[in-house]
Amino acid sequence: MNTAIWARSLRDHVRSIIGWTSGVVGLVVVQMMVYPTIRSSSEDWESLTDTFPEPIREMLRMEDYSTPSGYIATELLSFLVPFMVLTLAASWGARTTTDEEENGTADVLLALPVSRASIVSMKMAASATTLLVVLGCFGVSLGVGARLLDMDIALARFLTTVVVLALLGAMVGSNAALVGSLTGRRTVALGASVGLFTALFVLYSLAPLVTGIERINPFNPVQWTLGATPLTTPFDLGYAVACVAVATVQCAAAGWFFGRRDIAN
Repeated sequence: MNTAIWARSLRDHVRSIIGWTSGVVGLVVVQMMVYPTIRSSSEDWESLTDTFPEPIREMLRMEDYSTPSGYIATELLSFLVPFMVLTLAASWGARTTTDEEENGTADVLLALPVSRASIVSMKMAASATTLLVVLGCFGVSLGVGARLLDMDIALARFLTTVVVLALLGAMVGSNAALVGSLTGRRTVALGASVGLFTALFVLYSLAPLVTGIERINPFNPVQWTLGATPLTTPFDLGYAVACVAVATVQCAAAGWFFGRRDIAN
């Protein structure tokens, strides 16, 4: 029965998977097509970026823009892909604990001989699976593009990048599920989670510019993931444990609150 809930939830995401995967892969293709131009004029780009103040270069992740890893970090990992992951995870996480109630099918689902906690866990597992599929396609497209363009980046670095983005998505999605279990409203859960992690992303980005924020960043989930610079350095195991702990606690809390939610009202 539990796997049936997982499979059904996964089927509900099929069109979203196709759409998001197409968007992510298309974005990678476009950015990879531009890189040969950047590489052929690397000295000019280095001269240009050297004119920027150091804090601005750090904020935009442009310290080594003309290098393969620096280019990908700036164009894909500094803003575009993280916000796609944030929106995607929040949307699917919010649906986990609100869809049935808003669609008027909660009474049918909850009448099954399965605990509410199991229902939430299976639906969240389906959301995690869909996120991994999209990120897996992102990682594969990066790896293929890098090999075609002779980018000197180890494949392990792309795997680390996928893991980092998946951990960020797990924290965002579980947060949205938690808010949804408390409110029963998808829009509220989506807005609250996107707003929270956008604020955390802004704090992370402004750390090079604003004195004092760097003291907060060690406690910032965005710093634990994107701040680990996955394309150039091994991922910190301590950060990984912290991400998993946050996501696990939020998932458990979502299941607990959903189990005590009065669906009738």
